[in-house]
Amino acid sequence: MAWSRTALAFVANGALLVRAGHVPDRWWFMLPGCAVMAAGFAVYVVGLLRHRRVHHAVRVGASTVGERAIHGTLLTVLVTCVLAAAVLLGRP
Repeated sequence: MAWSRTALAFVANGALLVRAGHVPDRWWFMLPGCAVMAAGFAVYVVGLLRHRRVHHAVRVGASTVGERAIHGTLLTVLVTCVLAAAVLLGRP
């Protein structure tokens, strides 16, 4: 469920970035928002895959640690912050 909430937050913030970057004759200002929304969909897919792996690991009694997914999400959050700052500070 946490992955779903994180994905929803990415998509919502991406939509806000698209709205903030909507400037006539400067369509490229909306690209960071589109990238963030795409990252939200990717986080959702990663969450689904992670859920399957954890569910399987619990059934067989294996470890459920998955640091790569957590580090990837952290990196995506940091990139989102940088893109948001670039859009908001770069507006005319």
